Amino acid sequence: MVRKLVLLFLGVASLAMLILLGWYQVDGIPIEETESFLSGDNFTSTEEEDGSLLFHPADSNGRGILIMHGALIMPLSYAKTAAYFAGLGYTVYVPMGPARLSIGAVDRAASRMLEMEPDKWFLIGHSMGAMASMEVATRHSINIQAIALWAGSMPSSYAHVDVPILYIWGDNDGLLPEERFKLSRFNLPRSVSYVTLEGANHKNFAMYSHQFFDKDAKIDWMEQIDFANQTTAEFFARYH
Repeated sequence: MVRKLVLLFLGVASLAMLILLGWYQVDGIPIEETESFLSGDNFTSTEEEDGSLLFHPADSNGRGILIMHGALIMPLSYAKTAAYFAGLGYTVYVPMGPARLSIGAVDRAASRMLEMEPDKWFLIGHSMGAMASMEVATRHSINIQAIALWAGSMPSSYAHVDVPILYIWGDNDGLLPEERFKLSRFNLPRSVSYVTLEGANHKNFAMYSHQFFDKDAKIDWMEQIDFANQTTAEFFARYH
């Protein structure tokens, strides 16, 4: 009997590992277009040893942006956003979380930020990265000017965070439907500025090929990222 239970456990564990491995091979993989955003006339980028990306503006405005990626999504998928803000003069850091989970990169990202030249920082977090951004703001003494949360669920309370916050959500989000979105609002400060992008889904805030359980967007992915970038840039500009 014990042997049968052990074999059953091993079988279930093996199946779970295969499912997880398959999930990692499918979800969060950058699309081909990402490579075209790694360099431009007014910025360059470098990849660090741990897979993190750093975008260097040619004409720095003295400020930095931290982009925290969603679960299983590689930093490269945020190249369009990083390139956009580097073009505006920001130094942009996109850390790679362990096992591609940004919540595990909070402390390391904060330490890395303190090593860099900018002394004023803005945070962008997508999906799990939204919670990771809030953790950076609450756990570390970083001079944070404002935060943008893109389609982020908030399982913990951050109602005490005294930083200007923008929240962008798409009404076609399969991972964060309206009910969960409303629940997340209870865990954020009342001062948060909310923006709903009609037709936007969860995946298309970045450039990756697949997102389990999401809905198909009703707008083009380029339009969704451009909207998020521009709306966030306008919000950040208020707090320079």
